[in-house]
Amino acid sequence: MKLFRPFFTAWTENYKLLLLASLPALALTAFGLHQLEISGVWIWTAALGARLLTEFAFLGACLALLNLLGLRNKWLLAVLLYVYYLATTADFVLLWYFKERFGAKYLDTLKGGDYDFISDWRILSYLGLVFAFCAFAVRKLLRAQTRRDSARQLAVCAAVWAIFAFCNPLGLLQKPNDFFSSYLLAPSPVYTLRAVLTPAPKAAVVSALSDETAQTAQKYNVFNARNTGVGKNYKRVILIATESLSAKYMHRFNPLIPPAASRTYDRIFEQYPSATLHTVTLSTLYGLSVIFSSHPHAELSYQNAYPLSFVKELKKNGFHTAFLRGAHEDYMDENVLFHQAGFDEVRGRKFFSEQEAYKDYIDWWGLTDRKLFEYAADYLAQRKNDKVFLTLLTVDTHVPLGRDDYLGQEYEEIDAPFYNVPTMPRAYARAGEDLARFLRLLNEKNLMDEQTLVIVTGDHPSYSNTPTNALFKPYRRVFDRIPFAVITRTPQTKPLTQNQLASQLDIAPTVLDLLNLPQPKGFFGHSLFDADARRSVFDVKEDYAVVTTDEGKRIVALNSSNAQDKEIIRLFTTFVKPQ
Repeated sequence: MKLFRPFFTAWTENYKLLLLASLPALALTAFGLHQLEISGVWIWTAALGARLLTEFAFLGACLALLNLLGLRNKWLLAVLLYVYYLATTADFVLLWYFKERFGAKYLDTLKGGDYDFISDWRILSYLGLVFAFCAFAVRKLLRAQTRRDSARQLAVCAAVWAIFAFCNPLGLLQKPNDFFSSYLLAPSPVYTLRAVLTPAPKAAVVSALSDETAQTAQKYNVFNARNTGVGKNYKRVILIATESLSAKYMHRFNPLIPPAASRTYDRIFEQYPSATLHTVTLSTLYGLSVIFSSHPHAELSYQNAYPLSFVKELKKNGFHTAFLRGAHEDYMDENVLFHQAGFDEVRGRKFFSEQEAYKDYIDWWGLTDRKLFEYAADYLAQRKNDKVFLTLLTVDTHVPLGRDDYLGQEYEEIDAPFYNVPTMPRAYARAGEDLARFLRLLNEKNLMDEQTLVIVTGDHPSYSNTPTNALFKPYRRVFDRIPFAVITRTPQTKPLTQNQLASQLDIAPTVLDLLNLPQPKGFFGHSLFDADARRSVFDVKEDYAVVTTDEGKRIVALNSSNAQDKEIIRLFTTFVKPQ
């Protein structure tokens, strides 16, 4: 024991500071376990205990290294602790909104947004308080160490990390809890750095499947979408992708939402074939890419110029294709990417800012939804005799609180809590009102005839509840699903499947089924009118994927060496390009 005593006494000077600094990460882990729906006293105890050890060791190693390098200025150390706290805060925010940790996937989405909120006094106050806390903690609790003690402290930290790296006890937990708990161990900077540096899977764009991939595809019942006989020769197809639309904002699924606030959406769900869909993406580019391609790996899809897309199939069959949005055309290079997906035109904020009738209705993220719908109706009227496919992407319901200023446009006031100030529930109430106006406008222009097909859905779900948490308790799984409805002048009599594994992957085959066009070989989904299809949901995250079937859930690390995992990875990185 005498041999090891100096190594442990090296901690006595700064253990209070390291313990205090570790607490936010411990809270983050607890919140992550909750968001990922991991339960069980032993699992929580094991995960939180392991996280405390690894976080304590990580911060201890950082402090020891700085001391060995001669960087002992307390103000510098306070700044470094402050940056670390902000990284942890970023993880909290993303888990709160998206149920996913901070990773490389979302770093690109930071550009092009409206970040005026950073100058809000509440944000500035929070940032100031965090820095004051870090400075106070460092100046009061940091004690000087000799280089020898720092070296010993570093050695102990390395030993702790070696234990978890080579014989992680959390690996003994029952699957999939072992996977989630292990992934929650990494400190925020390490997690993000690992996500950035880990080589991403490569796409395999093929015209025919290998025998191995074909067997895996058969196991998960993908690459075999079929038509069901509901198709007609529609001439106008309109896909409305409402920003962040989620079932939790509809009275039909959430009784705490006032009936008047979701009147339009509830009526559509009552009158037309409708369903709620499992989502596999958390941002606009990813959500639309999955919708267009019926392929779960959105990033590989757009990085490879969309090897398959139902928009391209419509274009082949004589449709003029246009993407209309309220936000900037070039956000995340979507003007280029959506052309590659098959759109002839991509029009957004820049285009509308040059139009006399629309330039005064641009603010915040972009053009108001009401004006976007008006433009779409005029666009269709000008091409009344043409085959046209439109995708409309709205912006008024963007997080965190929806549009603040509607630029003089009037809406019905909802007499209920949370609806008299900018909130997401209010934004969706107004989005429903704008959708109803658009459908009336199509009727007034004689565009809503037997040759018109309107699809209402969302690009991805919204997890933003603050400051309206009371409207979403108790939590229900359906809250995180996106609504989907098929609107035609004469409603389809065949219902949509209510299978809980119906997902965004099913939208592309549903559109082609409604138009009676051939289904490409490479779709992962099935028509929502195909009630008998066995469905699988592939949710590809930053460095792992969640595969859900009727038999259960499987968690696959993208760098896994497991043979079965490799088969699944090969499947969702394969693109079968149409002949």
